[in-house]
Amino acid sequence: MTATVSRIRRADVRVTAWLAVIVVAGLAGCGNDKPKATPSPATATSSVTPSSTADAENTAASAAALAAYRNYVRAYVTASNKGDYNAKLDRFVADPALPTVRQDLLIKFQQGLITEGEPSSTPAVRSVDTSRRPFTAEIEDCFDTGTWDVVSKKTGRSVRTEGQATRYVVTAKAELFDDGQWRIREVNAQRERPC
Repeated sequence: MTATVSRIRRADVRVTAWLAVIVVAGLAGCGNDKPKATPSPATATSSVTPSSTADAENTAASAAALAAYRNYVRAYVTASNKGDYNAKLDRFVADPALPTVRQDLLIKFQQGLITEGEPSSTPAVRSVDTSRRPFTAEIEDCFDTGTWDVVSKKTGRSVRTEGQATRYVVTAKAELFDDGQWRIREVNAQRERPC
């Protein structure tokens, strides 16, 4: 009886091992529609290595996080220029940044202020983490408000504080949510850091 049990266990181990090989091979063949990083000619290999897969995933995550940041800036500027404190921003911004952004728009509205013009923005991803869920990215932007001003809605006159920095660093943290959408979770305008 023990010999039979022993043979069955060895057979189970072999079947389990083959199933593991089949599953791994099947997963390796499954794509996720994300573009693969193109290796340089000096490092080209005939097979995809784990590091090149991770690099491709990091590249795709960086691009998506950067797009989310740009969408956030565009949506915020549009809402601020219109004085729209009820703007739908939750597609691009999430807690804890979302209530802060909404409060900023509400305060401007209550004070009779809007913005005019467009800021210039040159964001770059400083780091990305796709090693665990949710994926995250840190973004640093040189934000220039020289052509984007806060004005009185009644008079149209600037209410910018004399000597206030107009070109400064903004840092942001982005996260990939369960719905597949990247959103900005933290935004920090560092007016004391010129760029």
